Amino acid sequence: MKIAPTGTLTTGMLTSETFASEILTSPSSSTPVQGRLRLALMLSLTIGLSGCFKSNPPVHAERYSLPEVSTTASAATPAPANQASQTLVLNRIQLADYLDTDRIVVQLDDITLHPARDHLWVDNLSQELRRGLRTRLASHLKNTAVVDPQPGLPTTARTLNITIDQFHGQMHGYAVISGQWQLGRAGQAATPAQTFKFSTPLAENGYPALVRALGQDLDLLCAQIASQWPASP
Repeated sequence: MKIAPTGTLTTGMLTSETFASEILTSPSSSTPVQGRLRLALMLSLTIGLSGCFKSNPPVHAERYSLPEVSTTASAATPAPANQASQTLVLNRIQLADYLDTDRIVVQLDDITLHPARDHLWVDNLSQELRRGLRTRLASHLKNTAVVDPQPGLPTTARTLNITIDQFHGQMHGYAVISGQWQLGRAGQAATPAQTFKFSTPLAENGYPALVRALGQDLDLLCAQIASQWPASP
């Protein structure tokens, strides 16, 4: 399984998109010989590609948004804010530096991360994640309003801080998310930080499949948070 090539040939060189696409494969579709060939290709093209990236701006950029919460992930109907018995404030979402961009990131090998040039998020990733987390958590948490920080919130509101260390595609055909989350409350000690890591295989080739798989990773994260949500206000 791999991200399908979307780049074009430019002055005899592969664009960054084609290069990244060709080496994103699943374990079942890769042999040791193929692996060595891909490594040799990476080493031989690195210098040439760096010049290509700067001299050839995107011709056709695709923009993606995280999918809506899936019906299988939804466990509850979101409660209207004026009827909710509890409030969860989606507080801080801290991203690793390489993710603080509107470019979708693919991991080429064990040490190389490649921000796509022609495949972008609709907004900065932090905003995409905030929207995705808010809707998914609201679907999981019955009678709970999930909101962004704002004046006038109840003093009993709980807060959620999330750190995202990984949120990208991997060359062998998986979407991965990892990091930590922590619940808190005004006047009370925060709960211990919880570490998470989820990996979802791509259903098919291409960046759309990668974005959908990342959405499924987010579903799993929100299910984990909901499983540890206090039953009483």
